[in-house]
Amino acid sequence: MGIFARIADRMDRQSGLMGAMLKRRHVDLENLVGAGSDMQMGAAIRSCMACRSSGECQNWLESDDGTEPDFCPNARFFDQYAK
Repeated sequence: MGIFARIADRMDRQSGLMGAMLKRRHVDLENLVGAGSDMQMGAAIRSCMACRSSGECQNWLESDDGTEPDFCPNARFFDQYAK
């Protein structure tokens, strides 16, 4: 697999995980967009793309144990915009 295919696969995986995390953490997307937090959202996206805890994230998303995702670099960001 070439470098561009690996990059595309990683972007697909990480964006899927971030979308699932936004839902699971009950992030209010309307509030997020309305708050003018473009720079914060951009930083959260970049943080997710660079995150090395994809496996742990996937496991957490599949679980239903109610714990906080302490491995997640965006946990505070998600908390800030949760409903």
